Amino acid sequence: MDHLLKYLKWGVVMLLFASLSLGGCSNREPITEKIFIGKWKSSKLTTPIYLYENGEWEIKSDAGAVLQYGIWEFKNNNIVWNYKVDGYVGRDPNPVLSATPREFQLRESDGKTTTFSKLD
Repeated sequence: MDHLLKYLKWGVVMLLFASLSLGGCSNREPITEKIFIGKWKSSKLTTPIYLYENGEWEIKSDAGAVLQYGIWEFKNNNIVWNYKVDGYVGRDPNPVLSATPREFQLRESDGKTTTFSKLD
């Protein structure tokens, strides 16, 4: 019986050591604004949205006409969309739910999720 307890204690110690060791070794890179730069297809729109490195964004038609534009920023794990419509300047922060180089998801103000898939 003492022999069995000795192995159980050793197993618990090894399990704790392994979990502590692996906990500090995450393969996930921190999310930065650079992951969002590019041409994206949104699950809400039929036209692509372009997020530029200088902080500007545009929604363009297939013919290249700019349909909507503004300024975006990644701040406190939110993408904040700044836009102007009919003389009104709006600000729409959306929490980032997930982000990879090929796809990201945002929580909209109505609670719905929008998925953006990389096009270029």
